[in-house]
Amino acid sequence: MKAKFYLRKSSEKSIINFEFRSGTKIKFRPSTGFKINNVKDWDSVKQRMKIPSSNFNANLINSKLSEFDNLLNDLVYRKGELGVSLESVTNAFYAVFDLDGKSSRKFQNDCFKVELEDGDNSKDFLLYFEWFLDFYATNNSPYSKKILTKGTLRTLRSSMNVINGFIKYKKIKNLYFDDINRNFYNDFIFYLTNERKYSKNYIGTVIQKLKTVMSYAYEENKHTNLEYKKNYFSKVSEDINHPYLCEEELFKIEKLILNDSELDTVRDIFLLGCNTASRITDLLNWINNPTYVFQGKIKLIKMRQLKTGNIVFIPINSFIKRILDKRNGNLPNYLHQNKINEHIKSICKRAKIVEIYKYYRTEGGLEVVHSGPKFKFICTHTARRSFCTNAYNSGMPPHDIMAISGHKKEDVFYKYIKVEKQVNAIRISNYPFLQ
Repeated sequence: MKAKFYLRKSSEKSIINFEFRSGTKIKFRPSTGFKINNVKDWDSVKQRMKIPSSNFNANLINSKLSEFDNLLNDLVYRKGELGVSLESVTNAFYAVFDLDGKSSRKFQNDCFKVELEDGDNSKDFLLYFEWFLDFYATNNSPYSKKILTKGTLRTLRSSMNVINGFIKYKKIKNLYFDDINRNFYNDFIFYLTNERKYSKNYIGTVIQKLKTVMSYAYEENKHTNLEYKKNYFSKVSEDINHPYLCEEELFKIEKLILNDSELDTVRDIFLLGCNTASRITDLLNWINNPTYVFQGKIKLIKMRQLKTGNIVFIPINSFIKRILDKRNGNLPNYLHQNKINEHIKSICKRAKIVEIYKYYRTEGGLEVVHSGPKFKFICTHTARRSFCTNAYNSGMPPHDIMAISGHKKEDVFYKYIKVEKQVNAIRISNYPFLQ
């Protein structure tokens, strides 16, 4: 008995067929109903689709092929090779591939209807976007060589929902790859700015994610439209003067008397962030599984950054030592970041961080001033911003700060430096050239 899956090649798309042989006379050669775009996506040795694949449903195809293999192996186990009849193989095959043995449904496999019902579906941007989110949630990206993080997937899905809202607003039935051009860009920016009243930076994020998905699709030969790479199709952005906490304010938070154990834990985790430059997700992962290394007598924190995969080594300063000493050498217990964001504002309020703070950003095409007590604008990400700014103000060279924060590009790093021009002028006045 011999059984295998193989490709029947054609000038357009190749079809995955199955062949069953028993002796010299019994032969069964049906089609699975699956078509593939590129023969390079097929592994003839493993008789499976290669992963990653240019086909939307490569994982589903492999799952169906394996499902049938398992049924066939079960038949062989129960009846022996000589006992496996053509009828039993046929019934198993049509049950798995949902073809009912009807030649009229030869290429209408329900598992693959995304591309078979409508020839234009393969050019639908939002259908590809959906596939992209599902596929790269469990498969390595060809760029980063790892699966997309939950945070990245969340931002991508949010951007996809915004695009969906736009096409509903425009009463467009489908958005195809070739529709994404200058007119689309201008209409989309107008919608985001004037209808949704989004901030300029959020608009930039949506545009960036759209360009990312277009780029992946282009590399996977889904389209040939390069409009998204042109200069006009830009990611808009602006620098926002988000607050940071200076060292004096951090000391106020540290000295605050907190009788509630959860608030004390929130405070200590936040202060650890302010002294490690860590993203909150990285810090919480490290708290769950702390790793240290020693260089002579120097003890360093070793931390892997989820977003970039970087490993960074962080010196333990006096702030961190005091937190550890207070807890008999132990770290604070893990808390979800939502719990930290929920309480850090009230902790800062109790620490008298209440001076009026103003920050400016563009919303709906207009500059909007956000004003209030400073504690209202403090969140977990303030910790990372505070480390970078305080380290810079202390005179630490940017490349040394970046070695701890994990920033790879200086332009991104400098967005974290929230230094007032007057303070910066005083700092640089100490250089001999300006004496």
